[in-house]
Amino acid sequence: TTPLGETADQWAVAGKTNSFGVVPKVQQMQSEAGAVAGVHGTLVTGALSTTFTASQGLLLMIPNMYKIAGELLPCVFHVAARAVAGQALAIFGDHSDIMAVRQTGFALLSSHSVQESFDLAL
Repeated sequence: TTPLGETADQWAVAGKTNSFGVVPKVQQMQSEAGAVAGVHGTLVTGALSTTFTASQGLLLMIPNMYKIAGELLPCVFHVAARAVAGQALAIFGDHSDIMAVRQTGFALLSSHSVQESFDLAL
């Protein structure tokens, strides 16, 4: 959906440091359930973690989002808001995925441009 994850991976391979002066470790997971479990596990150890997802992927993360929010663990989910597909892949812009996670306890920040999205990702 977006090149954010791929760009983060390229920067890590190139040894580019993040805002904290650390080269981040990027791990591509097989599924959204694995990704959110990895984020949760990383956060529990005291490290910082993030993930990139959209639509159905975000919906699969809801159970773990309750646990992460309930444990007051700091993390960022980068979400490309997209319509949740009914029977076929949906590529339309929509907020139905975001509306489904409002009750999880996560603070939700929204950007209105590509630049704002990048700035919030920092």
